[in-house]
Amino acid sequence: MSTTSNVPANKSMSYAARAAIASAFIFPGAGLFLLKHYVRGCIFALPATIIIVMMFKNLFSTAIAINEKLQQQAERGIFSFDVMAIFNQLHSSIFASPYWQDGKWILLASWLLSISSSYFVGKKFDLQQKHAGDK
Repeated sequence: MSTTSNVPANKSMSYAARAAIASAFIFPGAGLFLLKHYVRGCIFALPATIIIVMMFKNLFSTAIAINEKLQQQAERGIFSFDVMAIFNQLHSSIFASPYWQDGKWILLASWLLSISSSYFVGKKFDLQQKHAGDK
């Protein structure tokens, strides 16, 4: 049984595929960092990082407020709390926040453009490697 492949026998995957997969599954810009295109990688990683940090900041401030409320109740001898209410408050602090409402599109665009940019830079690198091997 024989199979044909465009990938050389000594490589399991092209740089373009590795870079695109890294940007898709690790973080925006990860594939570009893998290809040593640091500035280009930062162009995609920074907006995503800022949005995620702001969402977590909002989540942590909500969690701290819930914790303080539960501590006050415990000091008064009230030890009952509703887990679903806490979950709903934390969930809404992320998905009802302005950071998510506005930032989800920036995050999505950053991720998708990072994947395509990583692929094309990797493809260019693959072609350079191929031409260097042909000489």
